[in-house]
Amino acid sequence: MSKVYDEKREEILNDLSDMSEIAEEMLHNSIKALDAKDGDLAFKVVERDDILDNKHFTIEDKIARLLALEKPYVGDARFALVTSKIAANLERIGDHATNIAEVVLEIRNEEYLEPLVMIPELADIVKDMLDAALEAFVTRNADLAEAACRNDEKADNIYDQLYEKNIKLMSKKEARQDVNQVFRFMKVAKSLERIGDHATNIGEETIYLVTGNRVKY
Repeated sequence: MSKVYDEKREEILNDLSDMSEIAEEMLHNSIKALDAKDGDLAFKVVERDDILDNKHFTIEDKIARLLALEKPYVGDARFALVTSKIAANLERIGDHATNIAEVVLEIRNEEYLEPLVMIPELADIVKDMLDAALEAFVTRNADLAEAACRNDEKADNIYDQLYEKNIKLMSKKEARQDVNQVFRFMKVAKSLERIGDHATNIGEETIYLVTGNRVKY
């Protein structure tokens, strides 16, 4: 029976690895599309969302089958809980990357009111957080997971600065198109901030998997 468990766990981990690659690719390409006003790349991000959703469904189904086996090990229950939550967070990361790509499609033909400054900075932080959190899960490194989680405060601080900056900018704009563009940049910043939250969730789940301790950042 242990061989069956091992095989099914390996299948789930492989699917989760695929899902991680897709989510990271979507995040990277959505930011690249925003910077370059690349509608084609943004559309590819949107198309990938269905693939990510299907991967999520597949993982959930395999987790249910794992737990349905006779006398599952205690460790498998924790493994199932953690992988299920990580898959859900990756799915939400894909949704937020799609939101960013949809903004690109809405404003790709407009001149940006001002150069993108803090949004790329926020994007770099959350991408690093996600990379570290996923590496921590693969390598079962609780310290690396904790380091990823601790960067969430930095991401939140930059988001708060962006929010205040955009509110001030919006108050100075009279043209409806300008106001709409500022609003859309705020939507991008919020999506990035939420991606940071989901990366933190993945880090927290990794810590729980490795140590058995529940933490909250």
